Amino acid sequence: MFLQHGLEASSSNWITNLPSLAMGFMAADAGFDVWMGNVRGDEYSIGHKTLDPKSKAFWRFSWDEMVKYDLPTMINHALNTTGQDHLYYVRQFHALAPVGTVKHIKGLLEFIAKNFAPELDIFEKIFGDGPFLPQDGLMRLIEKLFCSNDLTEKLLCGNLLFMIGGPESNQMNTTRLPVYISDMPGGTSTENILHWVQMVHTGLQQMYDWGSEAANKQHYGQTTPPIYDVSKIAVPTYLYWSDSDWLGDKQDIQEHLLPNYNPKYLIENNYYKDFNHLDFIWGQRAAAEVYTPIIEKALRDVNQMKNKL
Repeated sequence: MFLQHGLEASSSNWITNLPSLAMGFMAADAGFDVWMGNVRGDEYSIGHKTLDPKSKAFWRFSWDEMVKYDLPTMINHALNTTGQDHLYYVRQFHALAPVGTVKHIKGLLEFIAKNFAPELDIFEKIFGDGPFLPQDGLMRLIEKLFCSNDLTEKLLCGNLLFMIGGPESNQMNTTRLPVYISDMPGGTSTENILHWVQMVHTGLQQMYDWGSEAANKQHYGQTTPPIYDVSKIAVPTYLYWSDSDWLGDKQDIQEHLLPNYNPKYLIENNYYKDFNHLDFIWGQRAAAEVYTPIIEKALRDVNQMKNKL
């Protein structure tokens, strides 16, 4: 089973909850060989065979490159190492690519995308390509000041998470906030953040816009960024979402994803009430209502394949 983290996160997200509530531990206890991916630019994936992580060239990427290069490489490595011919892929929305459009996202990220897009673009032009919110000394200091004591933990740190992912649902064990965010933000490129901002503005699920018709023509052979066609996804898919998730918005899912997804491959469309974005990772109901059903479906599938041998 291959678990993939979300934007500005890392593989540790799958194991920072209590063992009985963490998908990584639950899948391993069920007998699965568990692999947890890390995309380029997060704190566990800043090495490269030819590029120096301190160079601009290393950070010249968005989730286009993650989808095209990183994900196939990680999956093929897991398959080749284990000698298997298939795996079960579990990812949180906002991982390698959005599950649909992000036109209707809400909260702090919407505010930043719609009000500070020019500043982010200027930031990249001034400072060049580089990491965005890396796990460095400054971020560690901020976490220590605001998320490591009882006075500020829930008031500042917890509320900031809810401003990003959706309203508080009373699912999160706030006493574990320092553990949850110990590897947050995981790190990514400024270009990747700009890619998300572009998609909020256009309402399209498209490749990175290089800023001019000439530049797009050079990269894509056309003057506008190509659109990702979700109707071409041809793997059995189980969808889990909630209208309390401000980043996987109900309107984006119902207006873009569901009408365009090939119904042959959308096996289940699971709606949950009162799950914000982070509840799908750290919520106390996630183990029973999301992870256990996923594991049980995978186990039934494995047993059916064994019976056919």
